Amino acid sequence: MQNETTMWGNVRAPGFSVQASRYALTIAYHEDWQRIGATAYLDDLSKGKSVAVSRLEPEFQLPFLSGGYLLDDRYVSRKPLTIEQLNGRLLLTPHPEGSEVRVDGQVIRAHHYVFEEALQQGVVIELGQRVVLVLHSLAPENRSPHMHRMLGVSEGVESVRRSINRVADLDVPVLIRGETGTGKELVASAIHNASLRSQKPLLAVNVGAIPDTLAISELFGARKGSFTGAARDKPGYFVQADNSTLFLDEIGDAPDEVQVALLRTLETGEVRPVGATDSVKVDVRLIAATDANLESKLEAQTFRNPLLQRLAGFEIWLPPLAQRKADIGLLLAEFLRFEFDAIGEQRHYQSGAEATAGSDNLWYRFFRLALEFAWPGNIRQMRNVARQVAIHNRQAMVTSIPFRIEAMLAETRPALEAAGAALHSTSDSASNRVSNTAPVPASVTDDAHDDDDERGIPRRKPSTVTEAELMSMLEQQRWDLKNTAEHLNISRAALYKMIEANPRVRKAGDISVEEIQQSHIRCGGNLERMVEELKVSGAALKRRIRELGIG
Repeated sequence: MQNETTMWGNVRAPGFSVQASRYALTIAYHEDWQRIGATAYLDDLSKGKSVAVSRLEPEFQLPFLSGGYLLDDRYVSRKPLTIEQLNGRLLLTPHPEGSEVRVDGQVIRAHHYVFEEALQQGVVIELGQRVVLVLHSLAPENRSPHMHRMLGVSEGVESVRRSINRVADLDVPVLIRGETGTGKELVASAIHNASLRSQKPLLAVNVGAIPDTLAISELFGARKGSFTGAARDKPGYFVQADNSTLFLDEIGDAPDEVQVALLRTLETGEVRPVGATDSVKVDVRLIAATDANLESKLEAQTFRNPLLQRLAGFEIWLPPLAQRKADIGLLLAEFLRFEFDAIGEQRHYQSGAEATAGSDNLWYRFFRLALEFAWPGNIRQMRNVARQVAIHNRQAMVTSIPFRIEAMLAETRPALEAAGAALHSTSDSASNRVSNTAPVPASVTDDAHDDDDERGIPRRKPSTVTEAELMSMLEQQRWDLKNTAEHLNISRAALYKMIEANPRVRKAGDISVEEIQQSHIRCGGNLERMVEELKVSGAALKRRIRELGIG
């Protein structure tokens, strides 16, 4: 579970035709987390048959494992949603007496078309607000027989697996490209482990972390006395990786001197240590990776075109997580389980009697928001979010999501809802995925930006807002966070950070079930009165009441 990463810019779309596409349905959320990630391959659609989706069909199977699952949720109807293929698009028809069906957040009650452009990234289907599925398309090629330690069933990850199978046993250099956090080192490790050099360990080096003054000696070695401090011969990384594989990460940041030396080594198979007069023959399989736009660097003449051609004996492009929607539920569940297990807090995700009150509804909403989020930090960011959620719930009586994380994930929701009508009205809009058009929220670890607001008025620095002013404004605005941020003239992201850091500000997730129940009784279920009494955000309190099933 280490070294997961992601990709950049103009990721190349999977190369398959609309007519030849296969379709699959993957469980993105179920109260039984063991079922998350299980997939049903809808091969009957290509035969002109319809597929029924209900509590009892179809059968789902976890990738690379035996044994199947049904949805088997008692609140999901036996009366099916049917799916048919019509002229390169899918027709979804809910049963008039079945469970409520939502497609990408919109309730559908009659025939609904889903187009290929949307299916390539994944279409989210909710059944009865209990189960979340992702309907997605796949290339007609056979699925890889090897998992390569890469979780997922999307076409994006399947394409990467097939690329690993094609190139692993060849002695050609490989260039892995993708955004930060997409898993480049994981792919490099998979290539090495499937290669003829797997008996020796992979040597991984982050080129961007080596000081420019030491880069040549670190990579190619140095002779004793060649520079101050060189008390003995030093073998470089190429010599250390002899007869094995050398992985050079962040190759786009290599200084020019290193680029020249790398090009010579790739052409001759030799390295010349600093201070040496003779070259040393090495047998190294080179894998490089970058999240940089190398084409822009070529235009700016900061990266050498001959080196790029040598490095790219074969290119593998990793898709960003937002384009792997079918994998998001499985990855998130896996990371959360890992982090909860590490601190002995499994009860927060277990279904049944051991689960904490209201956790099923909370997790449903959390996974649903995760499917809408753009994940600018990709898999690394998701792992970070899972760790923060687990630690936040350590020794907690009631499961809750940290306020700032929920706010971050929900930030794109208004943009998604505003675009929803257009996305479902025409085939053109189906290709304009919200993840491509919505503003990208800050990472969990990013600081809030103090940009000017929409009126052009400079925002205040959050550090100038005193605790007394914060509490007074929250009180004045009846705990409405949007209005509070506007009146304080700070960004909402900054406000979320201040609230999270201030122990005097109550969060709905911190209030006990008993206190909420008692307030609900005293206020007759009136949300505004409960907000005044409990002094918390109305939106957060409303979600908490719904999650706890109060009322």
